[in-house]
Amino acid sequence: MAVQLHGGQAGSGADAWFRPLFEGNGLAMLACDAQSLRVLDLNQAMVEQFGHGRAALLGMHLPELLAAQDGAAGPFGRVHRFLHADGSARQVLPQPWPVGAAGRAADTDADGAHGGLVLVALQDVTFLVDEQARLMDDQDELRRAQALGLIGNWRWDGGRGAVLAASPEGYRILGFPPGDLPVGPRDVLARIHIEDRAAVLAARRRALAEPERHVDLQFRMVQPDGELRWVHVVAEVRRDGAGPPALSGLVQDITARRGVEEDVMRLAYYDTLTGLPNRNLFERHCRARLAQLGRDRLACLIVDLVHFRDVNYALTHLYGDLLLALVADRLGALIDGAGLLARVDARFTILLEDADEARARHWAARIHEVLEAPFSVVGIWCALGARIGVALAPSQGRDYHTLLRKADIALYQAAQAGRNTAVYDAGIDPHTPGRLSLVGDFRAAIEDGQLRLFCQPKVDIRSRQIVGAEALVRWWHPEKGCIAPESFVPLLESTELIHLLTGHMLEGAVAQCEAWRSEGVLLPIAVNLSARDVGVLALSEQLRALLERHGSRAGMIGLEVTESSLMSNPTAGIAELQRLSAMGFRLYVDDFGTGYSSLSYLSRLPVDVIKIDHAFTMKMIDDPRAAAIVKSTIHLAHDLGMEVVAEGVSERRIWDALQALGCDEAQGYYIAPPLPAEDLLAWARSSPYSLRGERATA
Repeated sequence: MAVQLHGGQAGSGADAWFRPLFEGNGLAMLACDAQSLRVLDLNQAMVEQFGHGRAALLGMHLPELLAAQDGAAGPFGRVHRFLHADGSARQVLPQPWPVGAAGRAADTDADGAHGGLVLVALQDVTFLVDEQARLMDDQDELRRAQALGLIGNWRWDGGRGAVLAASPEGYRILGFPPGDLPVGPRDVLARIHIEDRAAVLAARRRALAEPERHVDLQFRMVQPDGELRWVHVVAEVRRDGAGPPALSGLVQDITARRGVEEDVMRLAYYDTLTGLPNRNLFERHCRARLAQLGRDRLACLIVDLVHFRDVNYALTHLYGDLLLALVADRLGALIDGAGLLARVDARFTILLEDADEARARHWAARIHEVLEAPFSVVGIWCALGARIGVALAPSQGRDYHTLLRKADIALYQAAQAGRNTAVYDAGIDPHTPGRLSLVGDFRAAIEDGQLRLFCQPKVDIRSRQIVGAEALVRWWHPEKGCIAPESFVPLLESTELIHLLTGHMLEGAVAQCEAWRSEGVLLPIAVNLSARDVGVLALSEQLRALLERHGSRAGMIGLEVTESSLMSNPTAGIAELQRLSAMGFRLYVDDFGTGYSSLSYLSRLPVDVIKIDHAFTMKMIDDPRAAAIVKSTIHLAHDLGMEVVAEGVSERRIWDALQALGCDEAQGYYIAPPLPAEDLLAWARSSPYSLRGERATA
């Protein structure tokens, strides 16, 4: 039953005036006894919003309905939980409105007590409370995230020049207790590392002068305990009306990240053993210098430690590493600021500033001098020796890879020439891309018949008889034309393709000898063997099968080997030559005098002929020392029971001098240039020389 809201009878004028207001507004309202807060009535909005019927609430006391509010004292002035009829909890704010006996709002005491009635509006603030809780959770999450990410926010006031506000993590990173804010500009500046202050002030000035420019800066801050921390600051300018500008931004403690970055940088760009720049940093620095070369001159040096491998083998790699560190110390003290020194494997690379060829050679000589003194490793004195290759920029290359390649080739050229230092020489570089492409074309050259057999005749000096020929190869490339052997044979020497070339030449030589024999001419052909042929192939078995296939005999084929090919594996080489000699092959030592074989090895070789290299023969007329070498070689060979062939006989004076010295045979342009094998007989029959064995029959 609805209660009367005044002292008169229900339905009186005052009640008629007040009840429509009670029932008709959208607020959920209860009418309660002012003293006991017992529910006397409730409006329709209360029923609709909270689902409770009148019978369920009438007679209950308001504190009972709001009892779920964690023991809060008093129903008014605070948020309470109120159970909806469906069992869900709602957050409500009870607002009292005392009503006098005449239906008018009345004055109340501090507790809202009044004789009569009190209207209580229950405002549903569930959404607001939930949003506030979410906001607080978000703030907690932000604080936790800032703490985990070591990020804080801050605000700097341009008018006062002070930091006015910061988050807890911002306080910690900046090194100030929260209660210290605002912090004056001098205090903030004092915390910034002295070497970074100018950059920080400049960044702030730029940002204030150009508001669209954001601050993005890394610098060091000194904490109160003296610890150095790296921070990353990002900020933007904000203006509030006509007031002074402000900077608002984030600060992150990146000390750990910087440490990791520095570790990564060291691993990526520095050698862990010597502390020197590694290949990556050397390349990066070299590229940068070449990009801004201008009129500058640079020299790239590669320093190879000749006997370093011996130390590794004798003392283990552990002490080899120690030796590398000692070498790095010496070289570092020498180079100092003259250029960049780096370690690449067991080599050291140097990029010298302002260095032409003369200056590069000067530095190379100083490096040799520094490394000449022995190194002490575990009480053992080690003499390393060094070899240096030099390439110059910009004359020999304007990009990193070209410069390094040419310095590496110069190192190889130094080794080949037996010198300590070599500056890259394009004239003797066998490793150009064009020449390298020949290796890929070579297999097809054999299959397509592009290789042709040429022969250069050899003449007996006393009898003027043509006694044989040397087999030479010429390559007719479909695009490059005729390719001389010096352009491709050195490249094949380092690959398995050299065996294909040797097999091809032996096959052609045997076939050509048999073709001449069918015409009644017995003319031997000598074929050059490489070091890889002697050391790897079972030549005796291969040649035995070849002779059987053509029905030929060993006496028609000569085999020319160089001193260097024998010295690569003298024991195996001598054994193989002995087998070939026993089969009847005529054996030659080619280019005698240019290798490093000892006379003891020469005395053991089953060799029939020594060929004097053209480098001595062509100089013997004008160079007494070359003439002495030719003379002594002829006498030595004869004393050992060998014959002598002189290469490079290019004029009559050389022929006559060789004849006077008792040389046996001559070969060279004075006699004839290399000829296509099929043309040699026609040349011989029209030449001033006679063919030995012309009347021979098949």
